[in-house]
Amino acid sequence: MESIVLGAKDWIWISAIALLAISAMVIWSYSQRSHLSGLRFLAVMCKVLAVASLALCLLEPMKRTERPRPGANIMAMVVDTSRSMEIRAPEESMSRLERMRPALQSEATWQSRLAQDFDVRRYVFSDRLQARAELGELDFEGNNSSLQESITTLQNRFSKRPVAGMVLFSDGLATDKAQELLNDEFSFPIYPVVLGEETQHKDLVLSNAAVTVSSFELAPASVEATLEAIGLHGSDVVVRLIDSKGETLEQQRLTLDSDQFSRRVRFQFQPSEPGFQFVSMRAMLAREDGEAKELTSRVEVTTANNQLMFPVNRGGGPFRILYVAGRPNWEFKFLRRALEEDVEIKLQGLVRIAKKEPKFSFRDKGVEDVNPLVAGFSDNEETAEQYDEPVLVRIGVGDEDQLKAGFPSSEESLYFYHAIIIDDLESSFFTPQQMMLLRKFVADRGGGLLMLGGQESFIGGGYLDTPLGDVLPVYLRGQEKRELKDLPLRYQPTRDGALQPWLRLRANESDERQRLEEMPGFQVWNSVSDVKPGATVLSELIGAGASIPGLVSQRFGEGRSLALLVGDFWRWSMHREKEETDDLAQNWRQIVRWLTTDVPKRIEVDVAPPEQALEPFRVAVRVRDSLFKPLDNASVQLTVTEPDGKEVKATATLDSNKPGLYVADYWAQSDGGYRCQIDVIGPDGEVFDPLQTGWAAQPSAIEFAKVQVDHDFLQSLAERSGGEVVKLDDLESFVAELPTKKVPISEARIEPLWHQPWLIVLAIGFLCLEWGLRRWKGLP
Repeated sequence: MESIVLGAKDWIWISAIALLAISAMVIWSYSQRSHLSGLRFLAVMCKVLAVASLALCLLEPMKRTERPRPGANIMAMVVDTSRSMEIRAPEESMSRLERMRPALQSEATWQSRLAQDFDVRRYVFSDRLQARAELGELDFEGNNSSLQESITTLQNRFSKRPVAGMVLFSDGLATDKAQELLNDEFSFPIYPVVLGEETQHKDLVLSNAAVTVSSFELAPASVEATLEAIGLHGSDVVVRLIDSKGETLEQQRLTLDSDQFSRRVRFQFQPSEPGFQFVSMRAMLAREDGEAKELTSRVEVTTANNQLMFPVNRGGGPFRILYVAGRPNWEFKFLRRALEEDVEIKLQGLVRIAKKEPKFSFRDKGVEDVNPLVAGFSDNEETAEQYDEPVLVRIGVGDEDQLKAGFPSSEESLYFYHAIIIDDLESSFFTPQQMMLLRKFVADRGGGLLMLGGQESFIGGGYLDTPLGDVLPVYLRGQEKRELKDLPLRYQPTRDGALQPWLRLRANESDERQRLEEMPGFQVWNSVSDVKPGATVLSELIGAGASIPGLVSQRFGEGRSLALLVGDFWRWSMHREKEETDDLAQNWRQIVRWLTTDVPKRIEVDVAPPEQALEPFRVAVRVRDSLFKPLDNASVQLTVTEPDGKEVKATATLDSNKPGLYVADYWAQSDGGYRCQIDVIGPDGEVFDPLQTGWAAQPSAIEFAKVQVDHDFLQSLAERSGGEVVKLDDLESFVAELPTKKVPISEARIEPLWHQPWLIVLAIGFLCLEWGLRRWKGLP
């Protein structure tokens, strides 16, 4: 920065008066001789300027120059070492890195000139900011470009140090929230170095992945992503859905109708097996598409952003179902057969084969108290069913003592199950305590309850004014309606029911309508007085122009209840046309899945993906005890299997603000799928069933989400910070001008102008010119 100062300001008035007086005398002298023509006026001006030059010397003018004090101000050189700096279009001879590398050598002329005036500090950044002594030999392999964090780190690090600026070598393609920098205040100017204008790169990009998974057989899993194409107008693109074995499940072919193409691509597929798995979506130009796992292209600038991975989890089990029936019946046979095909569902049955007898009934003398149905089958007759106890058969139990005492009478034993199915069983079978337990099971535990139609269900079972009657979605007042008793009824979904995926058994509407027409009529059903407010009628029984509710659901507390008012649902399977197509079995599986979908489990996990790069995946594990209360002081261990097969152990710690919640952060550095097994041991040594989950990390897709240098952002960053954009070829001229810019610490240099030879030469020159003009025209 330069300025002019006067060393003898006190002489200003004297110099001005002298200048005016002499100028007036000169003008008067010329005007007395003759008319003041143009030539005479020019001669007057030459003499006045000569006098003014000499008068200026009386003021002692000096030039004041401010320059950076050598080595006192910091100048940061910051280089982006992310992989996007290696981008090279097929038609270009050098990548961005290769074009910048000569300027990064320490012996470069511009760096030597910069070091003369500034304390040069060298840094690189990808995941984080790092100091380097040399920038000539760098590895550009970072999967992130944390531009915002790096600039913020430098500002904080040098908040109390004089910083003249930052020379930034970057393409502006940050993976963090760098745009927020444009709203901040900067403590030093930023000088982005750009390579000049680039040609438009050709590229395909998959981004914004989303997964929708249903636990129902007919509802497929859905994966979708946004396909963007740049500079490929008219090209055909093949998008594939690939399973974990590398086999193509489905594919779509699209024609790009513009140079800036964007469209949402969606696939629906049926996972080959329940549980956790990974699928991938891949986009390639049709002329370069193939089955090869390694993606290469002669047209695109990169293929690192052509593929996305999706975690798909259709597991969540095993779901434990308790079926309780008042008598052996066909419904249980078909229900059990259907649920055996679902490995995620574990059905246990408790079927009464004999009712209890009055305790004081008259019997022959000497007859044992043990019920004859079980006499002789047990060595311990004290534990066998007595005459005044019902005889129950346990089916599908894995533990010898499980359900041995009959229907569960404690919270711990009942909460073990996810759903309860009650079939043709009167209310008097349950004790008042068991009734309350069932109510709490649905309202507090969040379990599912299904009551099937039958002779002793609903109104016929005496459930009016009982805790279990409160849970049901229908009113049980009055008597059953008789107007439809003698007619077979058609089972028809309502409008609300037709919208539920768990009630649909065909892939399209026409097939579903045909299926309903082929269903047999039902001859056993229950009528109820009305449907409760808030309940939803999902199906109706229709006959003779009238209808009654057939399937009704409602939310009750934390859980849900379902009433199926058909007593001979098994008839559906008996009338099927094709033996291999068992619609009843599929319907049972989907109903049970719906009952258990949102039922809380003792261990639940939620994996939250990072909101931006350089943030971890957060694994949150919720642990409950046998009463489904939050469980603290448990040991929660995570075993993460990385894409290369390496296992990493981690421990989840208890969240101090949320009881029963354990959290762990995991930084995923590599592309691919991560599988995680969660092992929990309670404070009393109880070992929980392990839980499987996982996530997909794709730092490369984030790094290459954009491939064109963001000139607009770099320009805005420079303007907002008070700097300027510098072209790579102009670095030397830029460095030469840097000392003239404002810096925190500078030193002043004073140079006297009045003592310079050019000033006296200027005065003599004006006098000689005036003398020459006079002699040329013969003036006195």
